[in-house]
Amino acid sequence: MATVKELVADHSRQFSLRGRTFVSVYPVFSRRAGGISVGVNLNLDRGCNFDCIYCQVDRSAPPSPQLPALRELPGIVREELELLFDAISTGEFFSRPPFEDLPENLRLVRDIAFSGDGEPTLSPVFLETARIARDFLSKKTMSGDPPPLRLITNGTGLFSRDLRTKTQEIFLEQGPGEIWLKLDAATPASFDRIDRSHIPFSRMMEGLEEIVLSLPVTLQTMVLDFGSPGSPGSLISDRTFWEPLLERVALWSQKGARIRAWHLYGVARTPALPEVRRVEPSRLLAYAEEARERLPFPVEVFA
Repeated sequence: MATVKELVADHSRQFSLRGRTFVSVYPVFSRRAGGISVGVNLNLDRGCNFDCIYCQVDRSAPPSPQLPALRELPGIVREELELLFDAISTGEFFSRPPFEDLPENLRLVRDIAFSGDGEPTLSPVFLETARIARDFLSKKTMSGDPPPLRLITNGTGLFSRDLRTKTQEIFLEQGPGEIWLKLDAATPASFDRIDRSHIPFSRMMEGLEEIVLSLPVTLQTMVLDFGSPGSPGSLISDRTFWEPLLERVALWSQKGARIRAWHLYGVARTPALPEVRRVEPSRLLAYAEEARERLPFPVEVFA
């Protein structure tokens, strides 16, 4: 019997149904979505231009030698969405572990989320697959309003104006949808330590500002500690981490950023690096309260 807390901690990409092992689509229980999130993983090779210390993906492990060809992925996603949603609509999905004990009020599909094992906007089939998911939602008959199409992104693909425009059309204009944009750090040192990307910090901040000024987004910030205080390579999300972050978001807001909300969240899933430590909920709540006093949009905590 899996508890809700255990389901939140388990975002495995491994899923099988009716004798089929899924390749790209995977259901999880999402605390931030508030129910079932149907993930779409386009980065089966675990490729990403970030290597975040809190990521559950072990990028040192070699990818499976039996990965499908990229050109096959859009069709695979369509088939797996059809199969999964059919099982959800008939109730079959909720008769099998680990979702069989999920309370009735949480047995709702809250989104189809492009996330997975890497940055989805960098996949050569991102737009094609996103259009397939949007078309699926527009034609799918389900009780209640259709769930949104959600993009969970570090934003780097959206630095391209052309891709940003096309993403806006698919995710925000053709039906209900959202863009959740990563902002983990606001200083070069914390960015290098947390996100571990080859992209220069100045380019990241410039690109993220372009996005928040042009698209309605929900910011998302992982707040964590790494290692023990004072130990080599440690990182503590104290005031030196928080104050530049709040200043950056406040500045964007003053410039007219289209930020819908800001999610501050702690570690829920087991990271690949054991040195990552979960922060106390009280710290997250204190940061959120301070942010609410300065910002004109909701600041939500997921501890």
